Amino acid sequence: MRHSWRSYTGEPLGMDIRERFQVLISGMPPPPFASRLRFSLIDTGAEGRKSVKGTYGVIRGATHFLAGSVKKGNMAFEDYGYAFESLILFATSLGLGTCWMGGTLNRTMFGKFMGLENDELLPAISPVGHATQRRSILDTFFYISAGSKNRKPWSTMFFLDDFSTPLADATAGAYAVPLEMVRLAPSAVNKQPWRIVYRDGAFHFYLCRSGGHVSVFKEVDMQRIDMGIAMFHFHSSAAESGMDGTWQIVDPGLCSLPADTSYRVSWIPKS
Repeated sequence: MRHSWRSYTGEPLGMDIRERFQVLISGMPPPPFASRLRFSLIDTGAEGRKSVKGTYGVIRGATHFLAGSVKKGNMAFEDYGYAFESLILFATSLGLGTCWMGGTLNRTMFGKFMGLENDELLPAISPVGHATQRRSILDTFFYISAGSKNRKPWSTMFFLDDFSTPLADATAGAYAVPLEMVRLAPSAVNKQPWRIVYRDGAFHFYLCRSGGHVSVFKEVDMQRIDMGIAMFHFHSSAAESGMDGTWQIVDPGLCSLPADTSYRVSWIPKS
């Protein structure tokens, strides 16, 4: 159901919705690799349907933003993407609009709202609010230029044993749904940098860097955040289907990897 949305009515979030976000944020479980995260629902004080300060004119009419911070660590960006996507989809379940923003934001301004500490990074934010019925001209431009309607086919993202054999739906079995939810996941400029190899009963996640795409903004690795988003889609979809598992770093040591591709993490089913 979710689509990126940059045009909002200017109507503030009701107190009931704000309280629900606060309850969710205060009770969030630790991310897969226990990175130190903080999240907040920020009221920017914006009024009406004007461009929102700090978004370089990209967002119009949003009064509230979800924002977060993370302390640097080996899996910090993956953990951030994982946890923040859970907030994004919670907003979607409430019928609210959202938009992942990692590049077109003033990090200094939103960092002040967050009370950002010296050893923390602000990787990404999202407006959250009542979307307009129609996109603005600028919103439409971003939506079309990013190719947001398009997603790569299974054969280019999911593999069996190594990267030479595409994984078929039938072979994936009950895991076809979690994999499809990964395929539909959002990513920076819709690059879909994740690749998954199903081998020896485990799902091994790889990061395939996109040539020509600026993936780092002021120390923030956007494509590793994308990996975290994919991890959340996979794990939550599997759990909803009654399949439990854990995230572990157990590199299967494949002999031949595609260019600009590196191992990140594995999902190991619980027996």
